[in-house]
Amino acid sequence: MDEMMSETAFDARLNVLWERFFALQNHAGADVQETLHDLMTHPKEELDDASYMKLMYMKGLCYEEQGNKNAARYCAMRMYAIQECMRNPRKKRPRFLDLQGYACSDAMNAFIERYTAFLEETYRGINRRLLMIVGILFLAVFLVLTLFLKIYFIIAALESFMLGMLTYLLQKRRMPDIFQKNQLNAIEKYVEQEVLEFDRPIRFS
Repeated sequence: MDEMMSETAFDARLNVLWERFFALQNHAGADVQETLHDLMTHPKEELDDASYMKLMYMKGLCYEEQGNKNAARYCAMRMYAIQECMRNPRKKRPRFLDLQGYACSDAMNAFIERYTAFLEETYRGINRRLLMIVGILFLAVFLVLTLFLKIYFIIAALESFMLGMLTYLLQKRRMPDIFQKNQLNAIEKYVEQEVLEFDRPIRFS
């Protein structure tokens, strides 16, 4: 990432672009793309959630117009991740993004939904597989405790249940983040380097 822009200059250019962007039918013009490039390669030092979400949304729409669905999905998934941080106080927050509770417009939420709707169904599938694995773990531990270690039935069942539940809760909490991370790693090759560099301090902080 190149030298940072002053906060006043950055905000002024972003606001002008934001107002113009939705008045245009096509966003492939050199002026729009150059402004997006400049804002992403010269961000202000303390980036806030509104600026981040607006830039990722506009870039995502440009990718969508170009037919680059994977890059559009990348932008939508990153916006979704920021929304998750704001909704869930237990989520790890990015160090280099000032979260002020920015509320996305209906159009922005619709864009995010188009490319992240599959996540909920995927999480349900992961949860079902996780329950099956935990059930097998419960049975295996229970058999070891009762048949080999000769522990009383009730105590063995209780210990097996507690181990199974602990495993389930820990993995259930981690799996969505792991899945999103793997998805982003798989599709980032379709995204321009300037976007990845802009997002890097936020994504990996």
